[in-house]
Amino acid sequence: MRQGIDYPTAEAGTRIRTRYLKAMEDEQFDLLPDPSYVRGFLRAYSTYLAIDPQLVIDEYDSRMGGIGQPIEDARRRRRMAVDRPRRREAQLLWLAIGGVTGIALLAWLGIGGESSSTSTEADPGVPITTPAGTTPAEGIDVSFIGRGNRGSYLEVRNGSESGETLYSGVLVPGATRAFSFRDSAWVRIGKPDAVSVRVGGEPLAISGGTGTFLITQAGAQRLPAG
Repeated sequence: MRQGIDYPTAEAGTRIRTRYLKAMEDEQFDLLPDPSYVRGFLRAYSTYLAIDPQLVIDEYDSRMGGIGQPIEDARRRRRMAVDRPRRREAQLLWLAIGGVTGIALLAWLGIGGESSSTSTEADPGVPITTPAGTTPAEGIDVSFIGRGNRGSYLEVRNGSESGETLYSGVLVPGATRAFSFRDSAWVRIGKPDAVSVRVGGEPLAISGGTGTFLITQAGAQRLPAG
């Protein structure tokens, strides 16, 4: 488990047995005692982790097709996966507690693909905006606040794409992540309109669709894709 929470602690806090917690994290829903338990367990576990349970339930339903069918489907998938590595598409729950990113969930959050009709792409390398009243200085403080009702995937690295990963996961509405950088922050945001960014306490507007940005004291620069 992630975030410093071990299975015994989670079991005590949720009253869900460890083997069922492991089954949920491994998407082995056929190991749960009955299909009706799946949604209840997911709701209890996400509530324990302070994640909106409805987000988790909606994602589960969208990919598993509701109650009843998932168990037989899971067994069929397990039989088909004997001779190949088991496919691990990340659930919102798993991503939020550990940062395991899967294509299906990233697409749902805006990472996997963009719609040209709903997002506007800025030219690579062109600064988007600059916080009012700031001047270049050594060291910057950057905070990210989730807003809206669905949250957004957020990845934060120190300085550049090759820098240390400081955060990777879903920034849920109302949650805040704050970091200090010497010069710049490399950031990947799934849904910029679902994240408020502040530099040194001043709001920094980031527009357009899914993208990668370099944030400095001077503003935010959208980086070329790829």
